[in-house]
Amino acid sequence: MSQPPDLSSKIKLLPESPGVYRFLGAGGEIIYIGKAKNLKNRVRTYFGKQAQVDPRTEAWVPLIHDLAWVVTHTEAEALILEEQLIKRHRPKYNIELKDDKSYPYFKLTVKELYPRLYLTREIEKDGAAYFGPYVSVRVARATEKVIQRHFPLRQSKMELDGRKTFRPCLNYQMRRCLAPCAGLVSPEAYGEIVTQVAQILRGDAAELASRLKAQMAEASEAMEFEKAALLRDQIRALELTLQKQRVLSKDKQDRDVIALVRDGGFCGVQLLFVRGGVLLGDDFIFIKEGERFDDVELLRSVLSRLYVKAGRPLPKEILLPVLDESLLMIEGYCSELRGTKVSMLVPQRGEKASLLQMAQKNGLENLKLKMSEARSDELILAEVQEYLQLKALPFKVECFDISNLQGQQNVAGMVVFENNRPLKKEYRKFKIKSFEGANDYLAMQEVLVRRYSRLVEEGQTPPSLILIDGGKGQVAAAAQILIEMRFDFAHTDLLGLAKGRSEARRGSDKGDEDYEYVIRPNRKNPIPLKKNSKTLHFLQAIRDETHRYAITFHRQVRGKESLKSVLEGISGIGPKKRKALLQHFGGLKKLQAATLEDLKQVQGVTAKEAERIARHFGPPEEHQGQLEPTPDDSLD
Repeated sequence: MSQPPDLSSKIKLLPESPGVYRFLGAGGEIIYIGKAKNLKNRVRTYFGKQAQVDPRTEAWVPLIHDLAWVVTHTEAEALILEEQLIKRHRPKYNIELKDDKSYPYFKLTVKELYPRLYLTREIEKDGAAYFGPYVSVRVARATEKVIQRHFPLRQSKMELDGRKTFRPCLNYQMRRCLAPCAGLVSPEAYGEIVTQVAQILRGDAAELASRLKAQMAEASEAMEFEKAALLRDQIRALELTLQKQRVLSKDKQDRDVIALVRDGGFCGVQLLFVRGGVLLGDDFIFIKEGERFDDVELLRSVLSRLYVKAGRPLPKEILLPVLDESLLMIEGYCSELRGTKVSMLVPQRGEKASLLQMAQKNGLENLKLKMSEARSDELILAEVQEYLQLKALPFKVECFDISNLQGQQNVAGMVVFENNRPLKKEYRKFKIKSFEGANDYLAMQEVLVRRYSRLVEEGQTPPSLILIDGGKGQVAAAAQILIEMRFDFAHTDLLGLAKGRSEARRGSDKGDEDYEYVIRPNRKNPIPLKKNSKTLHFLQAIRDETHRYAITFHRQVRGKESLKSVLEGISGIGPKKRKALLQHFGGLKKLQAATLEDLKQVQGVTAKEAERIARHFGPPEEHQGQLEPTPDDSLD
């Protein structure tokens, strides 16, 4: 295979050290990023005889016009840097996994005097115990509900040092908390509950149930019937949990099982997460253009995305269908992170081989389902392109909507759909900054300038379709500002989706009928959309999601402004104390109804400040009927 004449001299300069290399195209764009234990030896392989027999490599190596590299001290550093650069630049010929696979974990704050348990996606090096991953948030929430009901750990976020006490909350009255905030339980007794919760999350529920049964028998003999009833309820909860668990291995080992499946040009990776011998969850990563990559490269990309993240809890074993030197590099990095050996194995027989076969079987079923969905999406996108006469398939759509209330709290939302699916990690929220009052045209122009100026600066690819929730005026304003920005419309269309009234039904008994139509810049007549057509449903789904997202953000901003305005009138109460007050009482309505003694229990609030707050709101009976500001809506 030939190479550009100026590249051979650069290859000679490559060091025989670990590092990351980047192949550049004619315009300086990055077309491929890779890591290597030995940079010189690895880069040479792309231009040797063996590269000619690899159709995938042969397709893009002739496009290389330059190369650059970064030397690292270790292979682990090269692994981390490669992952970061691929995420940032998204080279065309690297595997692009759409989802970073950030799974929720249970976090048990064992370093606190009275530990808390809650779900999180952020793994920190803070000494806390993490349990997971939980692929299904629904399953994790159900587990959390059982624990909160029968193993009453505190749910408040207050810092408890065992000295200062507070008034117990409603959870104590419901017997879902032992009220450590009020000093009603010792750290030792509370610690027993913490140990039990950790056992459940580690998969030792059967062992814990046996121990609790013995304690229940002892309590019954001692005629401590209330204690025995509590233990009975805990045992029942554990037995229900055990019924839902699927035990896959007798050795109670923590291991991840990863299988690779292919069918035609599609492929996927099936994941099984086994903790304490119990199947905690499973997931499937679909790779649409899998034929472009070999098995090892696909697995390496998935493993990097799953494990190259400092602090992530790691299993003791990872079962794989194949193994090579590059995957062993990841094994070494994982072992370094875990602090003990992480073994990557290719099992040939026995229980571990059966686990890999199970993953393979499930993976094939999931791949068939995904292939069916992908082909369906392709047909929908093709129909939308043909009906609306778009320049390209609307593979990636960015849709904008403005939201305000009589010109107040002007905000905008942008949602992104890729391959007919919402891409929530790329959603964006905007607060309008350039003016005040109601002017949807100016607001839309500001948002488009901010969005696409940044897109150009970061070298990102523009979407296939920009969709505006609005009619001729909004689309004309959007087109004008994009033209002024010299936006490249070579592969991008701009459309507006609006509603109208059917003239045919005016004066009839059924009344007017809403209908949807599409606006194109510089086109006099709108494009009507047939009722129940795929094109209509495609555009409506995107527009409705954008409207929901923008409205939710507007409510959130409005709610915060309302809370801020009510509490800012209290002298000497700054942002931190306002936050502490709202967290303590759980909202403004309860804060307004609080007595002076209640206010004195808030951490960080002095007696004089409590008196000022009480005077500000007046006697509780005077303000209990006041309306509470719109609460914050949680954003997806």
